[in-house]
Parts: sequence; C-alpha cells; structure tokens
Amino acid sequence: MATSTLAAQLPAVAKYGKPIYDDSMGKTESAASLLRSLRQSQGHTLRSAAAELGIAASQLSRMERGQRSVGEDTARRISSYYSVPAEVIDLARGVAPADVVAILQQHPEEMDRLREKYAS
Repeated sequence: MATSTLAAQLPAVAKYGKPIYDDSMGKTESAASLLRSLRQSQGHTLRSAAAELGIAASQLSRMERGQRSVGEDTARRISSYYSVPAEVIDLARGVAPADVVAILQQHPEEMDRLREKYAS
C-alpha cells in the first residue's frame, strides 16, 4: 500500500476501532486494545474470530489482554480478516513500515522535526 493511501486512511481509523493515536490521552493504542476493538466493532465472538484466524481462542484472548504479542504472520491474517491495512496493525504493534524506517535512516534530522510537530 502506498504511503499516501495509508495517510488518507489513518484519520478514519476510528472505523477500525479507536484511533491509533488519541491526542486527549497522549498515547498510542496498544495492539491488544485495537484487536479487541476491531473484533467487537465487527460483531465477532472471540471463538469465531479465533477459528477464522486459525488460532486458539485462548491465544487470541491473551493477545487482546496484552499477555501475548502479535507475531508478523498473525498480524497479516488479522489485517485481512478485519479488512484493516496491515500498517495499522503494525503501528499498534510498534512496528514502523520499512519505507518509513529507510526514510528516517537517510534523513535522521526529520526525527527531531516530527517530535517537535507531533509530540506532546
């Protein structure tokens, strides 16, 4: 997915659950709370979602409570299942897109500018 396409979708992430970044709280949403929000907002039970994702219900429950990390393969299946851009799941997992990392590696001075503009 092109970065500009994702940028256009991020303000509307609320349709996937809570916003990834909530200015009023000053923190990012965890992968755990995003997974639960997605599942509940789409009306899936824990057991049905887990079955469709090919994982045990107990595993999904632990992911939704933040007791188990979401691996890359599982993140891709979650993205597809909930029709959410993979980058939304990755950002909630704390993983930046490779192209963004490459840009920041080539232009490290941009990190300070981004912090000044967006950090609280």
